[in-house]
Amino acid sequence: MDDRDTNHNGEKNSAFDLLEIAAQLAALAEDIKTLAAMPIEQISTLIEPGDRPEASSE
Repeated sequence: MDDRDTNHNGEKNSAFDLLEIAAQLAALAEDIKTLAAMPIEQISTLIEPGDRPEASSE
């Protein structure tokens, strides 16, 4: 078996897995481009309340 066809756990990598990762990265890049085109005020409304950092009282 060719070592390039296995990962560090010995599991076989497939072209499908790599294509799936590439598709996810492409979708992420599109999301980032969309966010980059938005004003900051609009982006802050997309963040869920629990995801916002707490303001420090220092």
